[in-house]
Amino acid sequence: MANDVNKGVIFDLDGTLLDTLEDITDAVNAMFDRLGYEMTTVEHLRSLIGEGLANLLRLASGETGDEKISHLVECYRAEYLSRMLCKTQLYAGISEVLDTIVEAGMPICVLSNKPHEFTAPICEALLSRWPFVQCRGSTADRARKPDPGVALELASMMQIDPANVFFVGDSDVDILTGQNADMASVGVTWGYRDRCVLDETNPAFVVESPDELLGVLMPKN
Repeated sequence: MANDVNKGVIFDLDGTLLDTLEDITDAVNAMFDRLGYEMTTVEHLRSLIGEGLANLLRLASGETGDEKISHLVECYRAEYLSRMLCKTQLYAGISEVLDTIVEAGMPICVLSNKPHEFTAPICEALLSRWPFVQCRGSTADRARKPDPGVALELASMMQIDPANVFFVGDSDVDILTGQNADMASVGVTWGYRDRCVLDETNPAFVVESPDELLGVLMPKN
């Protein structure tokens, strides 16, 4: 089916397409147990995800020194690489959303603040049945969301004007990224932030379910 609407979609990953929270928590707790830190919980980590790995570990551990955080990042990396696909799965209804918009010809990308070394294999394992133009995670040489730079680069790769791109995510960081890139920001409530957090950033849309998301991406005339 041809892309009559000439629109594209950039998706966040964690909390938007995939529920990654249990694997992240298991990796953090395995590391904390080994290093003598107090164990954390799924609910605590839920509110910390979205602004990069170093920030998550800083807040979860209470450490502030750069050297300590760098050590925690390296320790976490080994733990997460061994378990990042144990419990992670697509949210219910996401497969149908992706099937429908791909059939309609809408190009799609992933942009995550998750390190690219994790983002790439997770997308390959769980999202490879759909023709994502690019799946990009955080790298040291590029500014993370909410900086719009990589989002605008992805719009160019999709050959879609940014004004015709939906930026879909579960956090205030995602909403701000879409706004900074002059894209239509769509907040989803099934992820890691409460709706009140999304509402504070004034997204163009807030949706409660994948069916509702599909209605925003492909409205029926």
